Amino acid sequence: MLLMIALAGRFFLTLAIVWTQFRLGPQNNAVVEGSLNASWRIETGGQISASPTTVEGTIYIGNNNGSLYAIEATTGKVLWSARVPNPLMSAPLIYNDLVIVGEGDPTSRSSSPSEPVMVGQGASALIGFNRFTGSMRWQTTVSGSAMPTPAIINHTLIDHDGAGWINGLDPASGEMRYQHWLGSMASMSAILPIGNGDFVTTGVGSNAAWRVHADGGSIIWRSPFSRGASGIGDCPPVTDGRRIFCDYVSPVLPDTSTAIGDLTAQRVYALDATSGAPLWDVALESGALPIRNEAAIPLLEGRRLFVGSALVPWMHALDTATGMLLWETPTRGAVKGGIVDVGDVLYFGDLGGYLWALDAKTGRVVGDKLMRTPFNVGSPIVVGTTLIIGSDTGSVIAIPLEKIRNSLDP
Repeated sequence: MLLMIALAGRFFLTLAIVWTQFRLGPQNNAVVEGSLNASWRIETGGQISASPTTVEGTIYIGNNNGSLYAIEATTGKVLWSARVPNPLMSAPLIYNDLVIVGEGDPTSRSSSPSEPVMVGQGASALIGFNRFTGSMRWQTTVSGSAMPTPAIINHTLIDHDGAGWINGLDPASGEMRYQHWLGSMASMSAILPIGNGDFVTTGVGSNAAWRVHADGGSIIWRSPFSRGASGIGDCPPVTDGRRIFCDYVSPVLPDTSTAIGDLTAQRVYALDATSGAPLWDVALESGALPIRNEAAIPLLEGRRLFVGSALVPWMHALDTATGMLLWETPTRGAVKGGIVDVGDVLYFGDLGGYLWALDAKTGRVVGDKLMRTPFNVGSPIVVGTTLIIGSDTGSVIAIPLEKIRNSLDP
């Protein structure tokens, strides 16, 4: 599809450009080919929970102060910024000349992580900005927090909000096309396109994963989890087309529900993509349940599933067929955020303030670089030979991969 875009009074013919889902593809490996080799750091003044997105040499990322930034990838220069009242935690999507983000906060009226009343107490909306200027093109209010990252499927913007609704919008105008009630709250999860116009989503309250048809929101299957489990709505699932993978936390006996600060166990699971039937569900380490971001963001590469932990400082590799643990490597802090795989080397950040490079086959530490800022769920992407990531203190960092690989800090 061709677009005519006006810049400074001149018209340019260009291909339509889209980044239509969380971390670019169904395996969460956000790697973009190119020649970028950059080193810079800027401060946004607000915690970053979003993954960055990039197109045509520009990085887009929001922070929890409600600011959306467009940053020149080569220099770190801020091209423009826009501000809304509530946090921007969803990963930006690119749809033609728009950058689309979700606004919303993580507040719930319930103290039970596994049974929230509703996620999102302030302004909650999906918003389309002009990606060249930052001017707001449209804004559509939703019932609960729009923290979860939506996806664009067959030219429909699909959102699962913090009040339990599936919202289908026109991505060009923001017009609401339909709403379908699931009764399960999404938090920091993401819509996962699965083919045939379908998608998978996860939520808590009614603890489950669903396969849903994007055209109207009809449910194809529902795969339930135990009532006392939590973090299901925090995990953005991945798929190889046949299976769905993600993680959550469960209570440790004799407890029957999770509570902030109590001992819980991290579990990783696989579902059949066609039927939703459970294939395996394995327990990893146990640790104290954090106040937010209870699940880690997985990466799928071939026959290996990589996932950190929100409970303890570990990175894991599991066999996708059986769930068997292949290796585990200790880190300096919990690893909640996403991972990228470049040439069988895994790159990610931890809450201890380190960026890591691990051998994907063995878990051997290739490099660990102290950045002196913690990394939470703000997840890295790689462009060319540069890693770009947002931190928990509001930094946006670009660093060549070789600087991470060649560093072994004490």
